[in-house]
Amino acid sequence: MVTGEVSEARRKAVGLGSGACHALGLMVLAITEWVRADLKDATSLASHSYLKDMLRFAADLADEDWYKTAVDLYDKVSFGQPRAALWAAVFMALVVRLNRHGPEEVQQALSWVTAAYCLLATVALMPYLAAPGAGVILLLALSGGLVHVATR
Repeated sequence: MVTGEVSEARRKAVGLGSGACHALGLMVLAITEWVRADLKDATSLASHSYLKDMLRFAADLADEDWYKTAVDLYDKVSFGQPRAALWAAVFMALVVRLNRHGPEEVQQALSWVTAAYCLLATVALMPYLAAPGAGVILLLALSGGLVHVATR
């Protein structure tokens, strides 16, 4: 391989499909951590207007069979530790994207496994997307930009 040339395995590992899923995972991680920190310091839950939107969105989704299945699957594949698993998935996705000289087949497998987990997390944690309101678009753009910058 010529220096600067990207192999097919590397191109698949850091491609647009996995990158979009990694960006979604990073965005959901940022939102959930922000909500968690905000509620931890809360003096009154009534002062957090975004909670109403989150609860309304969660109630709307609660009757959907596909959503229940996604939440159950998310809980099972994260072994009851969804927060830690999401952190690990996002971290591994960024490591794969930053490490261009690693074993390509392993990186490709890690990239797609983390992409699948990030996509599942995004679906399972959809009510959190109501927290930032329209700011979710900005967060997605920032997350996509960070994933793009991390890709070497």
